[in-house]
Amino acid sequence: MLAPLRHRDFRLLFFGQTVSMVGNQLYSVALPFQILALKGTPIQLGTGFAFFAGAQLLTILFGGALVDRLPRRTVILSMDLLSTIVVAVVAALGLTHHLQIPHLYVLSAFFGATFAFYTPALSAIMPELIPADVLVPGNALRGLSGQTARVVGPLIGGVVVATAGPPWAFAIDAATFAVSFLVFVFARQPEREPGPRKPILAEIREGVSYTFSVSWVWISIVGFAATNGFFFAGLTVALPILVLKVLHGTAATYGIIGASAGAGEIVGGLLVGNLHFKKLLVGTYVFSALLGLAFAIFGLAPLLPVVMAGGFAFNLCLVASNTHWDSALQQLVPRNLLGRVTSVDYFGSFLAGPIAPVLAAAALQRYGPSSIFLVGGSLTFVYWTVAAAIVRPDRTVT
Repeated sequence: MLAPLRHRDFRLLFFGQTVSMVGNQLYSVALPFQILALKGTPIQLGTGFAFFAGAQLLTILFGGALVDRLPRRTVILSMDLLSTIVVAVVAALGLTHHLQIPHLYVLSAFFGATFAFYTPALSAIMPELIPADVLVPGNALRGLSGQTARVVGPLIGGVVVATAGPPWAFAIDAATFAVSFLVFVFARQPEREPGPRKPILAEIREGVSYTFSVSWVWISIVGFAATNGFFFAGLTVALPILVLKVLHGTAATYGIIGASAGAGEIVGGLLVGNLHFKKLLVGTYVFSALLGLAFAIFGLAPLLPVVMAGGFAFNLCLVASNTHWDSALQQLVPRNLLGRVTSVDYFGSFLAGPIAPVLAAAALQRYGPSSIFLVGGSLTFVYWTVAAAIVRPDRTVT
């Protein structure tokens, strides 16, 4: 589990990402409660997250192509620096009482665009920082940084938002991006031989063509597209409304649920880092099916301990599924295509992102937030159970 930390540049990435992820969790608490504090409606709350998903979908394929062209370390540092500046501006607007809901829409769109570059770069740089035999523990550790943040961050975020207000949470988030930049800037530029340069649209087509030529890759992405819409809608729209209207809680309650979910991620990261499936795709499908059952727990009963249990179980299964999936891509996809295949993966996986929060906002007004968790969880379990029974991975060129 700790073997990847023997490599200096991975240690720098790990530390910087951990700090930045703590800030991101403060942001995830601050954003919905800032919109609601500005008298926003559930539809406006859903629209804010739809801007994130829409900007991500518009840029993700270009992001993957550029990640395969450019030094991945440079992409990561650029996104950290830009995020520092933009979030600091939003924090300043909030602290001076000039912040409006359209500003938060712009911020959500910005984060969607930076996600499109940062995430493929982060995944693709892993084989450049550590050897192939410790990729699974490396991904588990990388996930552990986020998992630790999801325990600490929501608790801090809930307290900060409830006592000082959302703008201060945005300010802390900006500071963590700056720390991440200042740490990883000391990492060495990994040596990599880029492939022959082609027009960027041709490179995007190459990545898409490769993805749909490998059955286990595209079948999995279709599954992620079918199920992640429910997850995105449930966690961004239904959960804050569940906390406020059903549990009669506050931002602090939301933070406690987030901390419970983060604890589940830590357990999942430790589990998969030491006892992972040798057949990585099997592990992906098994934990994805269990993910559906965990998601349904949120809607079982309007009680805080039940919702906390749902968050714990959901994030445990999520990190286990994602770690197996990322490691499968990194081991089996050609390295010069990894950024583009990762971007196609994210494009498909979040295809329902722009519309899912808006549909969820409309549905929960009629059926209540619990229905989104129960229906989405059941359909997710069925899909991945069937996939585990019928899909057989075909190994690709490494």
